[in-house]
Order: sequence, then structure tokens, then C-alpha cells
Amino acid sequence: MRFCGDRTQPRQHEGYCGLTRIPEVSRRSFAIGLATLACAIPIVPSANGAQSARIRRIGLALGEDTEGGGAAFRETLRELGYIEGQNLAIEARSTNAAADLARMDLDLVVVQALPTALAARAANPAMPLVIVTGPGLVSNGFAKTIEHPGGNATGIDELPPGVTTRRLELLKTAAPAVSRVALLSTTPGRGGHEVQLADAQEAVAKLGVTVKPYRATSLAELEHALGVIAAESMNGLLNFQGGLSFVNRQLIVNFAASHRIPAIYPATVFAKAGGLMTWAPDLVDQHRTAARYVDQILKGANPGDLPIRYPSRYYLTLNKTAARNLGLTFPPALLSKADRILP
Repeated sequence: MRFCGDRTQPRQHEGYCGLTRIPEVSRRSFAIGLATLACAIPIVPSANGAQSARIRRIGLALGEDTEGGGAAFRETLRELGYIEGQNLAIEARSTNAAADLARMDLDLVVVQALPTALAARAANPAMPLVIVTGPGLVSNGFAKTIEHPGGNATGIDELPPGVTTRRLELLKTAAPAVSRVALLSTTPGRGGHEVQLADAQEAVAKLGVTVKPYRATSLAELEHALGVIAAESMNGLLNFQGGLSFVNRQLIVNFAASHRIPAIYPATVFAKAGGLMTWAPDLVDQHRTAARYVDQILKGANPGDLPIRYPSRYYLTLNKTAARNLGLTFPPALLSKADRILP
């Protein structure tokens, strides 16, 4: 019997065809050798580093994609060699279903904000987490320190020291008459509110303003807080980070406009909704960073060994229409610092 009698065999085996007979023992030894060789071949990563041995499964709870962050996250994973349906499966859910994702058989879960991270951790403390953005990752127990998290989570903490001070300075520059600033806080968990409040209180003497916090954890509380801010004649507003503020941004922006209160916000979408100004991190860049964290973890890194990052930069957005409606004109020095000016 000829070894390559099968016409479908690749041509590189034709060297064996010159043998008119292969002894039975030789064929048995050859087969055993092939099996041994196959077992010895290691699983080799693809050229761009992504493991192709099995389909990796990740959970994704990103919520409203106002800036294109979700698309950037998936694009970055593709650049790193992860192709959905080939070596990656993504279980995407709403932010309200983060706990469901944490209970699934997944390699890790990616969450967009602190409330979803808290829900996922409560459902399954052992699930590895990548947090796209969240204030107070150390104070909320996701990390021992920024440099050495030491647990099951890593990601981006959007509250480096001094952020709130800088926002107050920018607000005062845009609206010099501001003297009583309401600090509207819907920041969940522990620490994020306190850090921002402490920053603001450090700046009051230098800026010649007073500040007062107003906290809300529900839409009803938010509406009540806005009513109190108006009743107490606050003439400036600084909106802290918080998912409740984010989803109700139009309510807050409309309130500030109707009561002629200059305000500064923590995300660019507030300015797009008609808000006066924002000083905010680049959410698209943070989603790309999260994808790179995912890549490292899927390759075997422990989340607790991956340092938490602060946003690489904050961007100033000014809304000229909102300023005109408030009777304000942005000073040239502030306009020169703006990264985006809306007409």
C-alpha cells in the first residue's frame, strides 16, 4: 500500500510515495510519533498577541454610549487581535444588569461606572473587573492603593487630586460675579463626594466664594435638591460626577438656564445639552485604556497587579450660546485654553 495513495494529500508528502511498502511496525511507530509531536506543539499566540487557543468570554455593561466609547472599546480589542465569534465572545447587558453578568461564567466583566462596579462586586466578589471610569476606587474598596490595587479590579479613577478646585477656578473665570456655589453631588459609594468637597473647600478662600453641598441618590431627591438650590439663591453650580446626574443632565442644564445660574459640569455631553462649560476627561480614551486592561488580563495578568490610572488629560468645552443667554462673555484668556468651543 502506498502512503500517499490519497490524492488529497499535500504535495510535500510525495517523498513517501517512492516507497512501495511500509512495514506494519514502521507505520505504527510513525503514527505514535505523530501523536506525540501533536501533543508537544505549544499553543502559540497570534502575531499581535491575542490567544487563539479558545474563545474568551467577557461581560460588558457600558450603558449609554454618548461619546462613542463603546465602539472605541471594541475597535481596540480588534486591534489587539480579538475577533468576536472567533476568539472572543462578548455578553453585553445594560448597566442595570451588571450583577447578572457577574454571576455568569466569564473571564471578566467590564463596567462603565461606579454604580455598576458596586453592583457587580456585590453579586460576585471574585469576578475580575475592569472599571472604565469611577470616582474613589480606593475609598470604595476596589483597590488598596492606586499603584498596587491588590484585588480583583483595576481601571480608571476619574478623580485625581485637584480636579474640583480646577473646575471652581474655571467657573469663577467665566463668571466672576459668582460667589455662592452649589455643589450638586449624585456621586455614589464612599469617598468620591468627600474628595470633591474637600477640594472645593480648599479653594474657597483663594477664589472668594462660599460652597454648599447638595446630595441626591434618586430622581426625586435630585429634583428636591434643585428646588432648594433655587430657594437658597445660590448663584453658581458645580455638578459632581455621578450616574444620576449623567442620565438627568438635561434636567440639570435646563434648571441652571432657567434660573440663570452659571454652571460647570463633569462630562462633555452636558455642554452639548446646553450647559455653559465642562472640564472633563476623554471618555473614548478611557474605553481604549479599558480594552488594553482586558487584553492584559486575558493574557494572564492579575487585575490587582495592574496600576489604576487617572485620565491622561482633561478637556475644556465652552458653550457660547449658553454664555449669551446668561449675559456672559467668555474672556479671551479662557477661550484660548478651550479645547472645544460650541457656537
